[in-house]
Amino acid sequence: MRSVSGGYESTRPGLARGGHASRPRIAHPTLAAAFIDPALAYLESKGAKVQLGTRLRGFTIAGRAARALEFPDATIPTAMKDAIILAVNAPVAQTLLPGLSAPNDFRAIVNAHFRITPPEGCPAMLGVIGGTAEWIFTFADRISTTTSAADAIVDEDREALAARIWADVAKALRLEGPMPPWQIVKEKRATFAATPAQDALRPGPRGPIRNIILAGDWTQTGLPATIEGAIRSGETAARLAARHLQV
Repeated sequence: MRSVSGGYESTRPGLARGGHASRPRIAHPTLAAAFIDPALAYLESKGAKVQLGTRLRGFTIAGRAARALEFPDATIPTAMKDAIILAVNAPVAQTLLPGLSAPNDFRAIVNAHFRITPPEGCPAMLGVIGGTAEWIFTFADRISTTTSAADAIVDEDREALAARIWADVAKALRLEGPMPPWQIVKEKRATFAATPAQDALRPGPRGPIRNIILAGDWTQTGLPATIEGAIRSGETAARLAARHLQV
């Protein structure tokens, strides 16, 4: 049977294999340092050109294949063996590929960051029950929190929200004193809703255009909208792209 989060099929690679297969890992010191910077360095070492700040507007399609990429200031033609990995979120993918099936119901995530040096002995990761904050993470120069499925609080006043989350942090870590400098980050469409109806809308890596490969946690990975699902999707897309070059 499949539950709203993918059920047994989702848990077999991790939770169902026991604690040694599902130990938490924390990106240190930042997500960029752990994932993005090494990836960019690897691509550049292979001669890849990384261009940021230019949004893809569409494709030139002919014969069920993308023949060109359309940018605001240029149209770049594709060769016959070129494979395009479209690693964007679901709404953007549907804009670029009209008619694509994809999740359309989303849930918010709220993150809070406080500029403070945590006391020695604080756990690197702490789960909170009954608070606004759900997870507390301590770093050398800050304390951060995450609240998932945060639709009930995402539209609240930022300062009031920061104060409420800080009260959770202070209580959980036994901190005293005023709230330190803070930042609230809200993402209203952070994840798709983990329901059977939304799961049924998730496409596989092969979309309607034969040389475009879809990547993202919203595609059919067998996992919910998680970083593990995104990584699995990326690995699948890379394999399919390499196979396309060999055809």
